[in-house]
Amino acid sequence: MLEVAVGGVGAAAEGDVRAGGPAGVDTFSDTESPDWAFGDQAGAQCNLALSRLHSGELEGAAEAVRPVLDLPPTRRNRGIVLSATRVGAALMKSTAQDATAARDLRGEIEAYESNRLVLPR
Repeated sequence: MLEVAVGGVGAAAEGDVRAGGPAGVDTFSDTESPDWAFGDQAGAQCNLALSRLHSGELEGAAEAVRPVLDLPPTRRNRGIVLSATRVGAALMKSTAQDATAARDLRGEIEAYESNRLVLPR
């Protein structure tokens, strides 16, 4: 069972994530698990990126979100795009917001889109 840190609940899980914490990401990375889903893994990667940003670790955040940004457009569902967008919004509020790496990552996230099927009207 994975406990999610919300408002102080789940401090152990939160500590694991902040410590470099692929613990939460690893839980969602086991492609052999019958419960595995690429969307869950992408969400966990984005949450790790957010945690690292809040800890002032810009490089760690970029590393955590990279697998999400590398997903092919056909795998970028709305939930994944929104998770990546949250990372971009957090970059805007980050103390490193003016760093070249932060600006580059924000630009990449802004260009990140899903491959939505549009039905004719």
